[in-house]
Amino acid sequence: MKKKTVATKPAWNVYQVWGLILLVWALYRYYIRFPEWADEFIFKPLIFVVPVAWYVTNYEKRPLESLGLTFKNFFKSIYVGLGFGLLFAMEGLLVNYFKYGKISINPIEAYQQYGIVLLLILSVATSYSEELLSRGFVFGRIFEQRKSLGYAAILSTLMFMALHIPILVLSLKFTGATLVIFFVTDFLLGLVNAFLYYNTRSLITPILVHLFWNMTVALYL
Repeated sequence: MKKKTVATKPAWNVYQVWGLILLVWALYRYYIRFPEWADEFIFKPLIFVVPVAWYVTNYEKRPLESLGLTFKNFFKSIYVGLGFGLLFAMEGLLVNYFKYGKISINPIEAYQQYGIVLLLILSVATSYSEELLSRGFVFGRIFEQRKSLGYAAILSTLMFMALHIPILVLSLKFTGATLVIFFVTDFLLGLVNAFLYYNTRSLITPILVHLFWNMTVALYL
């Protein structure tokens, strides 16, 4: 007589890994104040990227390519990323116009401190860390589990938005219309990038779109 096997749930899953990352990130944002370059080049990769890379390679026993770290469809990813990135930049300009009644350059402190070149490099680092976690890992794993593009896109986008609460509330102290505008555009960015990642299976496209949006926020919003 064959023994009945009982399926066991994995000790960790995508939600638990993400929840731990969010908790550490929120505590870091609340208690620690380092220059922005340290946040984006050192601590965000340590908190967002390293745990995911360890989990994927050591726990899932899968290659990092499963997170979208691939050069497959490279040129398609570049073209699509640039196209949608420009659309998001135009959206930012429209929001700027309706907010101020004209196109008004209102750069954040980081721009004034580092200049356009270093700000661009910072934005690349930010986009890489956030897209690897939110699209390569969270969206990718939820889609694999649920087999529903809409479900995975919406849920991963809401989780992506939650990652920004610590900086919006604790650091930038956004309130009112500015906070609402940021969350609406953040939601659109997350949804679009989820669908783009699904179609290209590469992080190049969402990173480029995210980069354009970061630069637009930095200069105009």
